[in-house]
This record gives sequence, C-alpha cells and structure tokens, in this order.
Amino acid sequence: MAQRQAAVQKVEDLDIGAIVVRTATSVVKNKPISVSLWVIGLLLAAFANGFSVDDATREAYQLTLDHAESVGSDELNKALRSVQRADEKYYNAKGWFWSCNDKCQKAYDQLNMAKAEAKRIQGKRDKIVNEARKEVGIWSTFGVKEVRDSFWRAWQSGKDFAARYTMMDAFFMMMPGGREESMVSFIAKIVMQYVINLTMGLIGAFFFFVYNVYSLVCSYGENVLSGLAFFLLVMVASIATVGTYLFAIYGTVAGGGIFLVKQAAKQAKLEAEQGRRPRQVQYGAGRPGGFRAHYE
Repeated sequence: MAQRQAAVQKVEDLDIGAIVVRTATSVVKNKPISVSLWVIGLLLAAFANGFSVDDATREAYQLTLDHAESVGSDELNKALRSVQRADEKYYNAKGWFWSCNDKCQKAYDQLNMAKAEAKRIQGKRDKIVNEARKEVGIWSTFGVKEVRDSFWRAWQSGKDFAARYTMMDAFFMMMPGGREESMVSFIAKIVMQYVINLTMGLIGAFFFFVYNVYSLVCSYGENVLSGLAFFLLVMVASIATVGTYLFAIYGTVAGGGIFLVKQAAKQAKLEAEQGRRPRQVQYGAGRPGGFRAHYE
C-alpha cells in the first residue's frame, strides 16, 4: 500500500514545464551547432523568398512560360490523346495470354511511335521552360517559389499518406474477432498509429522533395558551387521544418499522456482515501454509546 501511495505521489509531482525547460537547456548547451542550424533553417523557411529580378527579365520569363504553356496545352495534349487511342487499339488487338499477331504487332508499333512523338513534344516544352529558368536562376523569387510549392506538395502527400493508412488501421481494429477494449484505449491506439504513420509519411515525402530540389537546381542551370549551396540551405530549412513539426506532435501526445496519467493517479489517491475513511457502525440497538468507528 505504501509503495502504491509513493508511486501515485511521484506521478503527481511531475512538472511538465520544468522537464521541457530542463531538456531544452541541456540540448542547447550540449549541441550548440545543431541548435544554431535548426534556428537558421526555421528562419530560412519563414522569411527566405529569393532575389527579385528586373522588370525586363521578369517579362521575358513570363512570355517564355506562356509559350511553353501553349506548347503543352495544344501539341502535347494532342500527342497524349494519340497515345491513349493507340494504346486502346493495341489492347484490343492482343489475343489470349498476351499473344500478338501481325495486326497486334502493327498496333504496338503505332503505340511506340505515338509515345515517341509525345516524348519529343514534352522534351521541346521542357527545353523552353529550362531556357526561361536559366534566365532568372534558382536564387530568384521564381526559383524559390517553385521549391516552396514542391515542398508543400510533398508535405501534403505525407499527411495524406498518414490519414489514409490510419483509416485502414482503424478499420482493422474494429473488425470482429479482436480483443475487446475500452474507448479510451482504442482512441489512444489510433492516435499513436497516426503519429507513426505521419512520421513515415513525412520522412518519405522529404526524400521525394530532395529529388525534386535536385531536379530543379539542374533545370535552372546553376553551376556546381551555387547549386550545392542552394541545395544545402534548402535541406537545412526543410529538415528544421519537418523536425519541428514532428517534435511538436510528439510533445503534444506525450503531454496529453502525462496529463491522463496524473488524472488517473489523483483518482486512485481519492479512492484510496475514501477506502480508509472510518464508518460509524451500530453494535447495540437503542443502547447509549452503541456506536464506534469501524475501518474498512
């Protein structure tokens, strides 16, 4: 009984704020370089917008993009529709067990020709876009905006991954045949599973974003040193952003868990006190002084 009371008192004495402050102070003292990079990354993510270009360059860039858009909306769409029609013909011409006669082979050749034409037009469009990008550079507001848009697309895909798989996990947990558990336990499991899925989704999205940044740096035609510097700064900013978000989620879940544990400890202490409270029991009917304290 004494050990139980000591454990309950220990839980009640937990000070979340003091633990957070003590941990943060220790991290800052022991890893000043990492903390500095983290702060720099957050500042870059929040305030870095790139260098502005002059009006003539901006106008030329916009005109070139409009030209690329016209190529993509007209020629490329037409080529993609041709690929779709050729693919349908090839699919209908195939025989059983993927056998292919002369008619099927001719349809297959037409499909390859349609794909090659679509690839040529796509390359033409990409070349026009890359020429426009090289005029402004990756450090410009246009380049930084593309990187930001790529980051938030990857971010959203990671969150969508977490939501989708958490729904699947919840569905399997609710299937009949599983162990019966309380609603609180079920919600806690779902929250923990969401945190795990979110971590996996954002980490996977981060690596996808890294590849997109590399592709953008190459398409903007930066030299090795400039491109490497930009790439490293983007990595610092993105790691700081994703890390801060995940640590905030972990802290929220841990804080909520500690709060629930403290509430349970208070409830257990209250029940224990009520169990030790004396109760008056009458041992003689109508006799004076026939009551005395009785402990449960």
